[in-house]
Formats: sequence, C-alpha cells, structure tokens
Amino acid sequence: MPGKERILKRYLLLISAVFSLCIAGIFLATATRNANLMQEQLLTSARSHFTAIVVTRNWSAQHGGVYVIKRPGVASTPYLNDPDVVTTEGLVLTLKNPALMTREISDIAGENDLFSFHITSMKPLNPNNAPDLFETQALQSFEQGQEESFLMEDKAEGARLRYMAPLMVEQSCLACHAKQGYAVGQVRGGISVSFSIDEMNRAIRQSYQVILALTLVTLGLLLFSLWLVFRRMQQRLDVAQAQLREMATVDALTGVANRGSIMERFSEDFAKQRRLGGALGCLMIDVDFFKSVNDSFGHQKGDEVLKELASIISGSLRPYDTFGRYGGEEFLMVLEGESADRLAAVAERSRALVEEQLSAQCDLPKPLTISLGGALVLASDKCIDDVIQRADRALYRAKEQGRNRAVLILEEEPGPAGASPC
Repeated sequence: MPGKERILKRYLLLISAVFSLCIAGIFLATATRNANLMQEQLLTSARSHFTAIVVTRNWSAQHGGVYVIKRPGVASTPYLNDPDVVTTEGLVLTLKNPALMTREISDIAGENDLFSFHITSMKPLNPNNAPDLFETQALQSFEQGQEESFLMEDKAEGARLRYMAPLMVEQSCLACHAKQGYAVGQVRGGISVSFSIDEMNRAIRQSYQVILALTLVTLGLLLFSLWLVFRRMQQRLDVAQAQLREMATVDALTGVANRGSIMERFSEDFAKQRRLGGALGCLMIDVDFFKSVNDSFGHQKGDEVLKELASIISGSLRPYDTFGRYGGEEFLMVLEGESADRLAAVAERSRALVEEQLSAQCDLPKPLTISLGGALVLASDKCIDDVIQRADRALYRAKEQGRNRAVLILEEEPGPAGASPC
C-alpha cells in the first residue's frame, strides 16, 4: 500500500509539473505576444506622427517656408539670411523655415503633453537642433542603411517611446542646405518623435495581471481536478486492495478467516509462545451429520448452516481469539492464555450455543450439534502441526464417543499416534 501510494503521488506530481509547465508556457507566450502587439501599436503610432510631420514639413519646404506676422514674442531666426519682410501696408513678417516650424509645432504639442518632435542632423544650421546620444546613434545607423530606430526610456518624469526615421535630401531642401554640401537622395538628418507610454505600460501591466490571474485560476482548477482524480484512484485502489486482502484472508462463504489466514496466525502465536511462554491451545470443530443436511435439504441449506455456525461461535469469542474455517464443515479456533480448564469451558460453551441456536436459525426440524477436539501447546511440539494433529485425534474420539461433545488431549501420546508431522 505505501509503495503504491508513493507511486500515485509521484505520478500526480509529474502530471502537475507537466500541466504547470504547459500553463506557464502558454502564459509566457501570451504575455510575450501581447507585449509585441503593444510595442507594434506604439511604433505604428510613432510612424503616423512621423509621417504627419514630414508631410507638413514637405509642404512648408515646397513653399520656401511660411511667413508669419511678427508679433511680440515672435523672434526672427538668426540662422536665415534676411528672414524679415515688410508689406506695403507696413506689416512685418518673419520667415519660419521647415525646421523651425517643426520645432514650434513640437513645443505646442509638448505643452499639451501630447508628443514632441525634434528635427536634427549631424550638421545642423541651428545649434539647438544638435542630436542627443540616441539621435546620434540613429543617424549613424541611417547612414548604414537602417530605415528606423526606436528606444523605450524610463525616466523620473515617466516612460517614453523615442522613435526616429531619416529625412532624405529633396530638391526643396537645397535652398537652405546646399551650402552644407548635401545632394538630392542623401540622408539629410532625421526627425525624432517622443511621447509618453505610461498609459500603455499600465494597460500592459493590467493585461499581464489579468492573464496571470486567469492562468493561476486555470492551473488551480486543473491541479484540483488532478487531485480529485488522484483521490478517486487512491480510494479505488484502497477498496481493491481491501478486497484482495479479504479474498486472501477471509473465507468467502462464512466471512471468518480462511485456512491460510488462521494457520498463519496460529504460527505467529506459536512462535510468540515459544519466545515469551504462556498457554496456547486450539479447538477443532466439526458439524455432526453435516452430510445428511446436504442430502436432505440441499447444499444451499448446508451453506446456510456453515454461515450461521461461524456467526454463532465467532460472536462468543474474545477480540484477540482466532477463529476460521479449516476446510469443508471443519473449523479451527486458536485461543491464547487458556489453561486446560478454560479450554474445556470454551469448548463446552461453544457446543451448547450451537446446540441451542443453530437449528432454529437455519429453520431445521432437528437439532444440529458439533463435536470438538482440543489440545494445548506442549514443550515437545516442534510446530503447529503437532498441536493440530492432537486436536484432530481428540475430535475423532469425540465422534467415536457419540458426537455433540468435546474431548481434549492435554499431553503427548506415546507410540506411532504421537509421531510428529513436523
């Protein structure tokens, strides 16, 4: 039993581990896929912002920039030649080139905590447009043919996505940048897009939490189901083992110990008596005229007689006494700590109970009786067969003396009759 229980537990642990690994793998795969989808969504948003500002910038470049009214707070850019013009009405206008326009749009978006743009190059006209470390590395990668670059930054003010893609030199760019040696088709610089991803990160974390919770619930239900299956299997195994033990130790007809079981118990008691001393005896019991019951009333009635006999006698014994079916209509009783007088008293009590109750319980017209033969373990006995042999001889003498009685042999008998079968 313990060995098989350990095997079942190991099997349960193995299955649980496999399920746990599978569920964990599904969780990781789902979480990774969600993270990749979220990242792709962020990049799609960044590309959209980049495309929008590039289109706006190209429109401005194609028109040579945009003139705006020079109001208080609107300064002329020092990096352009003659940026200011005066209309015939005396209105002063100042030129906003594409780079400056991009920067001012970025400032407005940043004030509203939306996003920011930064147009830059390795050789900017405006020192304020100089690239930072991320932009420098991105520009260098564009020179090597890379089409875009992005980075997720965690700073004190929050997490942000930085995205950058190259600006290629077009004909409209040469109006301002021809003197820097650029040619159409070259990488002029790039525009970096930056926006907060705190909300997206919160959504990702919440998604992870939901997925993890569902994973744990699913895993818990699976493990609980496995435990129920294991418990059911163990219960069935216990029942099957109990049935096997019963089949191995209990007589199927009468429900008392079978021959193998009672002989094993008798051998254990015999070995114990040899080690510790004390009294030990046995009684052989046989139903008188049992064949006539089968012949007159059928074998079914004979089986009923044996079952009732076993019930009557076993109900009168002490918990530690042993009683079982020896074979056919014979039964064996093993009694610990009994003297000759006590052995005789138990034999007589059993005989009287059977005579009083058996025929009535089996609904038979005539009384049914038993004969008993008893023997005590002697110092000269080598095994239980010596004791059983004497009890069997005593039973035979009880039959010879008229049945319905008990005969005890309490000492070794000389001659061939006393030869040991051990």
